[in-house]
Amino acid sequence: MDGFTQKLRLIYSKLFSEDIDKFTEALIDHHKFQKHRFDLESEDENQKQFFLNRKTVLRRWLLKGTSCTPDFQKSFQNYKLSSYQFKGKALFTLDDFRVNNNLEHFEDKIEHFLHNRNRVQIKTDYVYIYTFCEVKKKIIYYKIVNWKKGDESETVITVERDNALYQGTFSLSDENNIFITLCIDTITLYFLFHDNNDRSCPYIVGTSMGYLPHDNKVPRSQKVVFAKEELDEKLFDLQFILNETESISAIENRLNLNFQDVKVTHFVKYANKLKQYFTFFTGLSQEKYKERFYYRLAFKEFYALQKLFQRVSKKETYFIYDYQRALCELIETVEDIKNIPLYIVMELNASNIFLQLTQKNLEIKKRFLNLHSKANITITIIFVVENINQLSGHIKNLLNKLLEHNIEVHLVNRDEIINEVNSLDFIFTDLKDKRDFVLADPIRDNKDVYKLFTNDVTMDEYKTDYQKFLMRSIEVKGY
Repeated sequence: MDGFTQKLRLIYSKLFSEDIDKFTEALIDHHKFQKHRFDLESEDENQKQFFLNRKTVLRRWLLKGTSCTPDFQKSFQNYKLSSYQFKGKALFTLDDFRVNNNLEHFEDKIEHFLHNRNRVQIKTDYVYIYTFCEVKKKIIYYKIVNWKKGDESETVITVERDNALYQGTFSLSDENNIFITLCIDTITLYFLFHDNNDRSCPYIVGTSMGYLPHDNKVPRSQKVVFAKEELDEKLFDLQFILNETESISAIENRLNLNFQDVKVTHFVKYANKLKQYFTFFTGLSQEKYKERFYYRLAFKEFYALQKLFQRVSKKETYFIYDYQRALCELIETVEDIKNIPLYIVMELNASNIFLQLTQKNLEIKKRFLNLHSKANITITIIFVVENINQLSGHIKNLLNKLLEHNIEVHLVNRDEIINEVNSLDFIFTDLKDKRDFVLADPIRDNKDVYKLFTNDVTMDEYKTDYQKFLMRSIEVKGY
């Protein structure tokens, strides 16, 4: 009997357990099959006939025998059989079928493939799948309670969660990539892991993919843990891995990316995420770092950032502790806007930012002086001083420098105005649009804290105060 026929019989009996339909599926030229599908009018009937004809040919080869035909050699690369993999390489090559004296080696390849496949299907060390449920704000897990051999490299699994059973599949590639699908109610979850055979760790971390439970149109992905043994849900390693993970929910595909305004929902999402982090950090302080001041203080400082994002998400007033950084950002902002008026009220004393000689302050001053020439910014500054008639030489030099750069300068005595206004330090733009703001240091608040306002009522109050300053001031022409 020809060696080619004997190899086909080995594949038929060992790989496909004498299932002629599966055998045919593995040895059908799918390029011809697809072409046949689109060229004929009644595709279902003609595909069925195409399949039956191929099955008849293969059955005849098995019974009567044949050699490695030219058609087989030409179509081999289009057979499903040619895509079978073993340890990262093709299980069969065309030369395996062309050569006649390699039957024993050919059978060994099949035996090794089947042995490995059975091991993959049934024997596995991992049992528990852990995820973080954002809705319930807790870690949940599934336990694999049953394995059942499926087709080829796939295994049917049953998992348990909260006394309920769910079905899924498990498969392992030659590169140790683990693929799991689970059908949970109306949702299908897809898990991907890579096992690097690290025996020192009882779990591996992977990715969960699926859809939001309440909306199957929104894709979602997040971290997931696959463990060999049941893990303590209070373990901080597990909590760090899962709780800190940002679940990516692709609701953004419903937004118009050409829309210029930033969606407030983005700020709300991140504000809520930061709130979850803060809650998690608070738990760490109370349970794990009770006696570690270094961490406890850092976690508490994170509270300020979390509150800032909450305020921004609601478009509320928020606090600024670093005036230098705020002024830098203001300069960059008006440079981008261009062609706008900028109104400034500022105390002028020895600690004024424009009189400081540090490298950073000198850079800020230089950029500020160039705003008019670079971005056509019209600047009016009203300086609040102790006494207009007793200005130091440094202050007079600063005023002359401002005038040289087309900045309008006014002076007002502090005692004449302090009881009539809300602040002696504030900056604002008045464009009658959504970019209007007031950055102010209210007199009644701590001197080191500035506030950023965007609401119309407060901005109108400061614009009114500005007019009071302007009425009480004198314009500087030079010294």
